[in-house]
Amino acid sequence: MNPNSPLTIYGMVGPMGSGKTTMALKIAKEKGALFGSLDGTIKSFNQPIHDLKDYESHMQRALDLLYARALAALKEGQSVVFDVGRWSWLKELADEAGAKIEIYYFEIPAEERWRRVQKRNQEKPENVYHFTMSKEEFDSQNPHHAPPLPTPGLTVIKITE
Repeated sequence: MNPNSPLTIYGMVGPMGSGKTTMALKIAKEKGALFGSLDGTIKSFNQPIHDLKDYESHMQRALDLLYARALAALKEGQSVVFDVGRWSWLKELADEAGAKIEIYYFEIPAEERWRRVQKRNQEKPENVYHFTMSKEEFDSQNPHHAPPLPTPGLTVIKITE
């Protein structure tokens, strides 16, 4: 990581339904950053996604593709924003590109997140969500993804609504 870099990697950390994609799109527009979506990348594979297990089976391939696209953008001088924030993955990218990181850490109540997921289940927004998540799958997700502690080159911003 380079705390003095003009390039920033924006990563969203939080459970499903917390608002990660919405915030990532907002930042991409405001900062002119390349937007990288885990859901959109998995959807682009054109594979049927029936449940959470199917979705997770495509995650590593999607993350590898997002990483390659982001590294190319950063090397061209463009910041990047992801609707996913896996700390070790973001740090590796920042180290390789000489960028700094801003993590947006979402702590949204489960009831509100479930309401949002139910809405997505009905609306199926394009390039955002592509299978109907059951309450059992929602409840099985671990909502506690503790962010790293702020250090030079790493800013952590807490989102609670």
